[in-house]
Amino acid sequence: MPTLVTHFALTGTKEEVSPARHRVIDKVRAWGVPLDDETVDAIGLVASELITNAVIHGSGPITVTLSHSSGSLVIDVLDTNSTVPKLGCSDVEDEGGRGLVLVDFLAARSGWKRARGGKHVWAEIALPKSTPAVGTAVLSQLSGARSPSPRGRTVPSSYALATA
Repeated sequence: MPTLVTHFALTGTKEEVSPARHRVIDKVRAWGVPLDDETVDAIGLVASELITNAVIHGSGPITVTLSHSSGSLVIDVLDTNSTVPKLGCSDVEDEGGRGLVLVDFLAARSGWKRARGGKHVWAEIALPKSTPAVGTAVLSQLSGARSPSPRGRTVPSSYALATA
């Protein structure tokens, strides 16, 4: 499977975080990746945390890049702050400082690298494998649907499909 890539730019305001999170999830769905609720939540939280950190700690434009290849999604956020990101050691009462800890927990891998005028912070999320359309059709027919046989008898659809 070839790698699918998309980019989009944000101006770097807090109001853009929620729509950007939805845009990330919508794009992954548009690529045909079957997403269960747990994976949607993980993608949404990771995207929100990476984008929010870029908004809070950077200034100016942010570029979000999504890369999807066999079984994984990489969310890469480029911001204009070259400061090294740090995993937080927050107190219980603190409102923030846990974002990268959550990203690290939810992602298969994560990291950062310097870029000209800023840095990339990225996370790779494991995705469910997609079921081919033919496999889905066969599975639905195996679930108990029946088809008439050429001789007038009712036979399981899977048998009728195999002998047709």
